[in-house]
Amino acid sequence: MTSRGGENNAVMATQEAAHEWGAPVDVDVPSLSRIYDHLLGGGHNFASDRAVAAAIMALVPGYDVLVRESRAFVRRAVLHMLTAGIEQFLDLGAGLGGVRPVHELAQAEQPWARVVYVDRDPVAVASLELIVHADDPSTGVIEADLRHVDEVLNHAVTARVLDLTRPVGVVAGSVLHCLPDAEEVTTALAGYHERLAPGSLLAASHADGIVLGLETAAAVEDRFARAGITLVHRSRREFADLLGPWQPHPDGVAPVGLWRPEGLTLPMRECLWGNAVLAGRHESTGRA
Repeated sequence: MTSRGGENNAVMATQEAAHEWGAPVDVDVPSLSRIYDHLLGGGHNFASDRAVAAAIMALVPGYDVLVRESRAFVRRAVLHMLTAGIEQFLDLGAGLGGVRPVHELAQAEQPWARVVYVDRDPVAVASLELIVHADDPSTGVIEADLRHVDEVLNHAVTARVLDLTRPVGVVAGSVLHCLPDAEEVTTALAGYHERLAPGSLLAASHADGIVLGLETAAAVEDRFARAGITLVHRSRREFADLLGPWQPHPDGVAPVGLWRPEGLTLPMRECLWGNAVLAGRHESTGRA
């Protein structure tokens, strides 16, 4: 985490950003995206976000490790998708973009990579628009609910940036656990599977209540709920069931810190509090 001096700089930057964002910002209403931003060491968060983060950390010391590992999974998954030949990405529930957003990760390896960000929060969308150049043909931002598949894929921004006749890398990092209705999630993921080209890949991560402990998970959910934030823990099996027709790679659904880790260092126990998967859309299933 930042030093006190760094924290003061972050607060100042955040207050300036609140005026720059094109969407109205209620600094007293916490946001999960901004809570994650704080736990990642970012500066786009307010006192209300930091208060909830502190309360969660008090309940679950090391929760910031899980958030960082979940973000590290996204980085590893994007790099893997690039090596698999995917050069265009759809980041669902992108939030504030995080530290090193997907377009920066992808374009550092493939300068011609293309990325569309999707989020239903107008403040998150406004924040994403600050890091995406309006005249950049390789990136775009959509304000939409990821469950509305046709709205996302038929959007003018999607049509401008992505070629849906070619494989797409779908990123759903730490967002599916914000959707309480499992059937809606499964239907949405099946919709993307139906619409996207064979060879497309889905990278997703999800909080696990079994490994964390059911009582602790319930306490975390309750604390988030009191802040107006929905977060639902699901077991590894329940997470796998959300995938529907997407076919997991041989790794299967694995603890987020054990999904193709870099190096030989054993992961911290906090890395086991969430799960991750890379799944494919094959020629033999869905619409060609």
